Amino acid sequence: MKKLRTISAYILSLVVIVVVWFVVARIINAPLILPTPANVFAVTTGLVKSPVFWRAFAYTFLRVIISFAVTVLLGTVFGIGAGFSRFFHDFFELPLAIIRATPVVAFILIALFWFKSGTVPVFVSVLMTLPIMTTAVANGFYKTDEKLLVMAHVFKLSRRQIFRYIQLPSLVPFFLNGMVSTFGLTWKVVAAGEVLSLPKYAAGTMLQKAQVHLETSTVMAVAIILVIVSFVLEQLFMLAVKKLTARMQVGV
Repeated sequence: MKKLRTISAYILSLVVIVVVWFVVARIINAPLILPTPANVFAVTTGLVKSPVFWRAFAYTFLRVIISFAVTVLLGTVFGIGAGFSRFFHDFFELPLAIIRATPVVAFILIALFWFKSGTVPVFVSVLMTLPIMTTAVANGFYKTDEKLLVMAHVFKLSRRQIFRYIQLPSLVPFFLNGMVSTFGLTWKVVAAGEVLSLPKYAAGTMLQKAQVHLETSTVMAVAIILVIVSFVLEQLFMLAVKKLTARMQVGV
């Protein structure tokens, strides 16, 4: 019943958005400013059938996967280091704080001096999402039950045993949640990086070129496709994480 209510709310919300969009578009009556839903839907259908679009989208998706993988790897290593050592925690705290406070556009513009256009979105995405993953993993250590750690010392468990049987189970849920948050943000940063760096093949490049040529419908169509794919993949990822977490809790 709850699931049905949630789905109904989503559908109603979508209908309201489309209706408001249609009404405003009709009032303005200026496709350059705001095209109608029917116009954008027609362009979206054309893009879905276009091999050129899917080639650009494939490169964007590849950049997302590479960025995500690198972030998870580095974030896990840095997070474990910060969790084990107070020195490493303090060492990483300032750089991560600077990254969090810096606008993504600034990093993109700076990275354009350093890397090729196809590499800029990957570099910036890793840079912007690294604090999320690092903090998530480190928090997994900090939230470990102190009573279990005391008991481990009483029974003289080795450092390796403490990590495997106490710290790791505490770490995993934070690790998985960090992956979900990182994955969602990666799409946004990669797309933003592509819009400014203009790689040869990229969905972000298509957005920028369409904007330059005043093709508002195309801009909205590409954005809608990116949003839908990102949303679906993120929801599937979250579902997999929930099932894995539930299975681990049952195992415990």
